[in-house]
Amino acid sequence: MIDRRPNHRTRLRSGAAIALVMVLALVAAACSGNRSTAKPSTTSPSGSTGPTTSSTIIDTSACPAGSETTGVTGNTITIGTSVAQSGTYAPFSAILDGESAYIDYTNAKGGVTIAGKQYQIKLVAKDDAYVASRTVTNVQSLLTDDKVFALLNVVGTKNNLAIRDLVNRECVPDLFAASGATQWGNHQFPWLIGSELVPYPLEVKRFVDYLKQTKPNATIALLKADDDFGQSYADTLTQLIKGTQLKIVKTEQYDSTGSEVKTQVNALANTHADVFFLGATLLACPAALTAASDAGWHPITYMSGTCVSKVLFSIAGPPANGVFSVTPLLDPADAKNDATPAMKLYKTQVAKYKPKADLLDGIVGYGWTTGALLVKTLESAKAADRFSVMEAARTLHDVSGVGLQIPAAKWNTSADDWFVGETFQFIQYDQAAGHTNAVGGGLTNDDGKTAKLTPGDLINRK
Repeated sequence: MIDRRPNHRTRLRSGAAIALVMVLALVAAACSGNRSTAKPSTTSPSGSTGPTTSSTIIDTSACPAGSETTGVTGNTITIGTSVAQSGTYAPFSAILDGESAYIDYTNAKGGVTIAGKQYQIKLVAKDDAYVASRTVTNVQSLLTDDKVFALLNVVGTKNNLAIRDLVNRECVPDLFAASGATQWGNHQFPWLIGSELVPYPLEVKRFVDYLKQTKPNATIALLKADDDFGQSYADTLTQLIKGTQLKIVKTEQYDSTGSEVKTQVNALANTHADVFFLGATLLACPAALTAASDAGWHPITYMSGTCVSKVLFSIAGPPANGVFSVTPLLDPADAKNDATPAMKLYKTQVAKYKPKADLLDGIVGYGWTTGALLVKTLESAKAADRFSVMEAARTLHDVSGVGLQIPAAKWNTSADDWFVGETFQFIQYDQAAGHTNAVGGGLTNDDGKTAKLTPGDLINRK
């Protein structure tokens, strides 16, 4: 079920008072005044390849007293989310269609079972138009007015960074943030975990590996959003081409609050670079592809995995043909996938619960999969409390068969590895066929590699 009530600007009530000595100890151990930190992991014995033996990854000693089961009432668990449902980034609302369809499907089967008890999931969604300050207001309202148990798939890098201190201070799980940013690996913020989106450094690495094999001396023109999202791509690309013959010849950035990129793309086209690297999202992606084509520039093109959507490819039309990207999921636009049980279930249930949703849109499929990952995580929790659910999200083990997850893929998290979507497919769009195709061999398995591939201080950057 889904409740889309309007926002209320209220101030978040502070947690219970904590003894001064405890505060001082925590301040000494944590940065930026965070009141909850990840405990050091207890690793397996030397030479062992098994999971860590830590039973408590998250330190809850500073959490507000009595908040452990907030949002759990009777047989209902209330989950909140903030996502653009209006403005330039309104297409992100398709995520909500997929998520709510999976939740409705789960509820119709009796709900989610946690420690032997069944619960119905109630989803409360608020519109932030992809504006970080509105995300903060929404989350404050979700916590104080709606008293949600956890957040799910809040969309955007800057948006989750804006609420990170808040959810960490209040010990509220911010589950599967809709962003591949590496900042979600910062161990000072254990209450936030990223989704199955491929971490941005792994995207860049896969494409750089492709260029090393096919055009090792390529010149690269880069377009990036003027925010943390775009900078993640730029920093990683700069780092990974060091020591190679690959060269960035020009970088342009665009205003991430809109999708106007023609001037920037024209400047990049004038370089006649061999490669166009597109660190943009949503409507800026098809706009950039169209602008490049209009400028008579037809380079090898890589586009952010956040733009892998039938809708966005279709907006670009022929200029999208041949564009490279990555995905952790089956493409619902490819009829070859229709025979798989996962795709049959997805299309049947989304059509039932969200009949107006575009079943072929990868953004809807992403939402469906994230809803399935939420249910999987809740079912793995030892109890229906915030700590147990967050601990379950931090200890996923060989998760497979979730939503539209690629059948051979497995997702893992641990005390030392906080990234989910590290197994994925390198893909290329076929405009005539209307779907993406897997290229470059089988799955890329970079499990546990995100932190090592992240340049400089990006993970711990504020």
